[in-house]
Amino acid sequence: MALLLALAAATSGVGCGTADGTASHGGGAPAGAGGGESQGSGSVAEGRAGGGSAEAGGVGAGSVSGAVDAGVEVGGPSAGSVVGAADAGIEISGPSAGSVSGAADAELRVVRIIAIGDTGEGNLAQHQVADRMSEKCIEVGGCHAVIMNGDNFYSHGVTDTNDAQWGPKFEQPYDRQGLNGLPFYAVLGNHDHGPSSSGVRQAQIDYSQLPVGVGPGQRMSDKWHMPASYYDVRIRHVHLFGIDTVDFTSNEQADDMSARVAASDATWKIVFGHHPRYTSGEHFFDNDTFGNSGMYAMQRAIYCGADMYMAGHDHNLELIDKGRDVGCPNTYFAISGAGSKTRPAFSVPADPRQLFYTDAIEGFAYLRFEGDSLLYEFIDKNGALLYAKGITK
Repeated sequence: MALLLALAAATSGVGCGTADGTASHGGGAPAGAGGGESQGSGSVAEGRAGGGSAEAGGVGAGSVSGAVDAGVEVGGPSAGSVVGAADAGIEISGPSAGSVSGAADAELRVVRIIAIGDTGEGNLAQHQVADRMSEKCIEVGGCHAVIMNGDNFYSHGVTDTNDAQWGPKFEQPYDRQGLNGLPFYAVLGNHDHGPSSSGVRQAQIDYSQLPVGVGPGQRMSDKWHMPASYYDVRIRHVHLFGIDTVDFTSNEQADDMSARVAASDATWKIVFGHHPRYTSGEHFFDNDTFGNSGMYAMQRAIYCGADMYMAGHDHNLELIDKGRDVGCPNTYFAISGAGSKTRPAFSVPADPRQLFYTDAIEGFAYLRFEGDSLLYEFIDKNGALLYAKGITK
C-alpha cells in the first residue's frame, strides 16, 4: 500500500438551527460571512470571554471519570484485547462485528469530549493546554474522552513502545487530575508515520496494549488508545470514527469506514483525522496537492454521512459551517490543531463558510452532547473561552 505525505453557553433550543457567540478572534483570517450564523431558527448559545465557559456543571450525568460509566464500544480493522475492558464496557471488533458489551450506565444523557491536535512537542504550551483541559473537565463534572487529531510526536513519530518520547510528549503533559482515567483516542499524522517521518505506525498501535506499570514493556497510564490505524468508538449516542489520512491510496479504509458510518444509528457521528478537507490555515496552499491525489475522495467517502469532520495539521482553531461541501450539506468542518503550537497564516483567504478562526494562541475544542444538542467551544491555553456555538439537529 503506497503511503503519501498528506497532508462553539448552554444549548437550549427547539427544532433545527444554530446560534453562536464569539468572545474574541485571534490573528490570521477573520470570522466568516454571515456573522458565523447558519440559516434556521432554534437553539441559542452564548459565548463569553475570560476564565469561564458556556457550560457550568454537568447535566444529568454527574461526575464521570474515564470510560467506566460511559458505555464505550471500540472497533478496528482487526480484533484485539483492551486493558480494562471488563470495567469499561468496551468492545473491539473486526470488520464483521461480533457481540456488543453493554453500557455500564444506561441512563447517561450527556457526553463530553475534548479534541486536541498537533500536540507532540512536550513544551510549555502543551502543558498549559493540558492544565486547561483538566480544569474544564473538573468544572463540568467530568469528561468522557479526549480525541487526538494526529502529529502526536514531533518531529518524528515513535519507533517502538519503549521510545523515549512517550513520557515527555504524552504521559507527562496529560498527567492531570481532570484527565486521569480518561481514554485518549488518537489517530496518526504525517509526523507520526509516512514518507516525511521515521516514526513507526505499529508502535503507536502496540502501545495501547501494554500493561500499566514502571519499566520496560509497560506504560505509565492506560490513557493511550489506538486499536488500529483506523477504527471507531461509540460513547452512548456519540459515535467517533478515527481515520488515517496519511494512508489514502487504498480503497480499503474508505470502504470499511464509510460502511461503519452508514450503519451507525448514533445521534451524533464525528469523523476525526489529521489532514483537513477545508482550511484557512497555512496548509491551504498545499492541501489540494494531496487532496487531488486521492485524499479528498477518501475523506469525503467517510465524512459525508457524519455530522462533523474534525482535523488538525494546521496549527490553529477553526470551525466551518455545514454546507461547505454541497454534496454533504449536513457536515461541519473543524480544526483543532493548536495543542502545542500555532502557525500564522499569511495571505490565506478566509473560508467562505468560516464561523471562527484564530492562529494567535494555543488551545483545544470542547464538545458537549446532550440528546440532539451539541455545545461546541474553543478554549485557549489561558482558560479564556474564545468561541461557543450551539447546534441542534
